[in-house]
Amino acid sequence: MLDYLRVSCYNKRMAATSDIGVLLRFYAKKQNSPFVSYQDFVEYLKHYTQHNIDETPDLALYLGNPIPQMEKAFEPFIESKQIVIIDSNSAKKMIFVTGYFNTIFAERYKEIQSNPNVPFPTIQDLPKQTPQDVLVKTEYADIIFELLKSQKSDDKNLYAIVVPNNLPSIIFPGNVPVSILVNASLEKMQLMLAKPEYHDYYLKKLKVANPNKEISVKNFFKQLVKSPEDALMSLKSSSDCYYLWGQLCHFIRLDYEKVKDFTQEDINVLQAVAISEIVASFYKNESTKTMQQELAIKSVQSKMKQPPFFFTMDGILKFTDAKGVPLQGQYSDEALKEFLQKETTDANKNELPNMLVFKTEDGTKYFIYKEKVFPLVNRMCGEAHDTIAQILKDEWYELLLDFEKTLEMSDDRAFNLRLEKEVQKNSPVLHAILGATFLSVLNSEIIGNPQGPHYATLFSGDDLLPYTTLLLLNRQNVLSDAKILLPFWYTIPIFSWIASLFKKKASAKKVQESVEKSAHEESEEKKKTRSKTVSKKDSLIAAAEKLESNIVPEGSTIERELNAYRKLWNIMISKEASLDLTNNVNSLIRDYTRKVLKTLNSRTLTIDRIQNLANTLCKTPNMQKINDQNSLYVYVQLYMIYLMKNM
Repeated sequence: MLDYLRVSCYNKRMAATSDIGVLLRFYAKKQNSPFVSYQDFVEYLKHYTQHNIDETPDLALYLGNPIPQMEKAFEPFIESKQIVIIDSNSAKKMIFVTGYFNTIFAERYKEIQSNPNVPFPTIQDLPKQTPQDVLVKTEYADIIFELLKSQKSDDKNLYAIVVPNNLPSIIFPGNVPVSILVNASLEKMQLMLAKPEYHDYYLKKLKVANPNKEISVKNFFKQLVKSPEDALMSLKSSSDCYYLWGQLCHFIRLDYEKVKDFTQEDINVLQAVAISEIVASFYKNESTKTMQQELAIKSVQSKMKQPPFFFTMDGILKFTDAKGVPLQGQYSDEALKEFLQKETTDANKNELPNMLVFKTEDGTKYFIYKEKVFPLVNRMCGEAHDTIAQILKDEWYELLLDFEKTLEMSDDRAFNLRLEKEVQKNSPVLHAILGATFLSVLNSEIIGNPQGPHYATLFSGDDLLPYTTLLLLNRQNVLSDAKILLPFWYTIPIFSWIASLFKKKASAKKVQESVEKSAHEESEEKKKTRSKTVSKKDSLIAAAEKLESNIVPEGSTIERELNAYRKLWNIMISKEASLDLTNNVNSLIRDYTRKVLKTLNSRTLTIDRIQNLANTLCKTPNMQKINDQNSLYVYVQLYMIYLMKNM
């Protein structure tokens, strides 16, 4: 009858449930024992079901004979050690409910919060008949670290925290926040250190061990004794007190280890010291990781302000530190995401954020600092000028040689459109930046800032300057350069007219012969390829070509990058002096590359190896005389790869 009354009282306090685990814990608590009679619980479940079936229809499966469905519901709880069936084949069959202790010991920790003199629950507080496998036994260092990193409150685990010095293992329920255990440990230490005989003794020990830090020691000790909560906050936010924490715990532990018979108070102190020492170690590690992460993110920021100035996410993830170690493992993905988010969104009123994002036509996304946009545009326009001028000159020469002409040779508008197409094809990054929505705003910011660096405007009013102006390419100059290459008699009207007649007749025959020759050469080449064995040189060339694809930005070539970086580090005004300097640097790189080739093979030829070689060469006395070391460093890498690729 008493059980039935308990069912009624239970229903008045909380809603009915069909969760067998909740019902077991509730019943065990009411019985004031973790050992529940199997048969009594069956009877309880029957009456509970009849009383609450209307409110909780899911209980219907326990109508009639509830045992088959009840035992099926028990399976996951038995597997996770939340319950244990004892004497399963006897009439005294019992159910051990682990969750009972989660509730009981959670209440004990509430008492400790109110009174630090209350001892931690230990394994000795469990009944002798308690199945030992229901406890999650773990070393105190491991579990404290794990719970401080991320604790998900649960009433499934009942930890037995194994502490040193053969002390009783501390029982800690998984549904109690680890902060309560930490605070209780600090308060137990505070109680001991507040006593006069201990206070002066350990304060003096710390002062003697730190003769030049008396003020720091005094402040640390005073804070711990007066307010353990503030001491913990200081531990979380400052790295100054980690060493003092470690010393104090070490001194206390050594003194207590000399005691032969521990009192309950001694056990309390030693358990608290063990936990406090691990907590200090945890926050020291976290502080070290935070500092390392901050330095790594600063390195990422620094590298993004170095050539080539624009980077994809994959490129950013490949950044390495000064020792060649990847930065990616030194920061978390969340930290990098937060950094990029902040840099690309935070901005002053009416200004662009520090970092900008743009996409090329193939959808590749690049990041670039806004202060580097104009230097990059200037550099890439210079590169495009040389590249496109040569492309047009060669193409127009071939057309003029065949007495053909195109609209862009005579029309400025058509010429400008052709330049845009060539930029789009040969320099997709430049084309994307020139078409980016942020460019006009950035142009206004830079031009309107008298204290900033001076750059020529890219706009005329609201319109982007024509490509002829941006690339400094003149249609008539390109056409003149192409005509100069023609034989002199092309300038004599009558001769050129007669020659054009013969040229057109020979054209078809020439095309046919060219096709046949090409097919023959291709066939011969395939035969050679099939019979050719792979040599060390061939494998090195293949490895160099692979490196080229990784280091050269998409849409560019290694020759173009070499030319661009050469212009950055070689700033000699005189053309002859500039040529001499380039030849001297190239000669040094060639000699050095020739020496190291003997030690290289396709497996060891990696980007890290190239970077190390370039770094070594750049530190030689002659190379140190060049001011722009960053550009020279990239140039040396590119030129080494270029030499190996063209062996």
